[in-house]
Amino acid sequence: MKPVFMKNIPILFMSLTLCSCAVHAPEEAFTPKLDSSYSVGAHMEYGDSAADLVLTRHSTGAWNAAFSAPSALAGVCLTFDGNAVSASYQGLQFTVPKSAMPAKTMLLAVTEVLDTAAGTDAVQCTVQEDGTYRSAGTCEAGAYTLTFDAAGVIAEMEMPDQPMKIKFTEYRVTGESLTTEPAASTGITADTSVSSTAETTTASTTTSK
Repeated sequence: MKPVFMKNIPILFMSLTLCSCAVHAPEEAFTPKLDSSYSVGAHMEYGDSAADLVLTRHSTGAWNAAFSAPSALAGVCLTFDGNAVSASYQGLQFTVPKSAMPAKTMLLAVTEVLDTAAGTDAVQCTVQEDGTYRSAGTCEAGAYTLTFDAAGVIAEMEMPDQPMKIKFTEYRVTGESLTTEPAASTGITADTSVSSTAETTTASTTTSK
């Protein structure tokens, strides 16, 4: 009669094989669909906050983020030019409001990662069970993962250390030049700090005339 431990060897071997397959997902070189200029809708959750915006890439380091939510940021457009960030509301320029500072910090990290991905011919990705592709890396803000759908279009980004998560939708290629105009109004009123700034700028212009 075989010892009990000898009978269990085939079961143990199969278990180790299955675990090994689960842990070491296959990697392959993957070319994401990220054009030199594009826009994409984004729902961003960061810390205890959330925002909806249209993120537009014009070239490396040149981006616009036009917010439609929350109400404190609706109508505000942040313009990124390298590490410099400016803000506008209904075409009027002003300093970045406090309500937009956390979102600005997150978007600096997001645009850095997306610029890197757009400038890479092939990204090492793991193929997920649902057919999506996931890539992992690090940037100045910490570790991140990018998820692309089966067609190569950007779908999600996560930065657990922040924490921050973005879901991307409605990716489209653009050939537009850089503009500071935000997206069309959603009917949500901007916060009083933004409105007051815009009114002050308008009053100053009228007085100078």
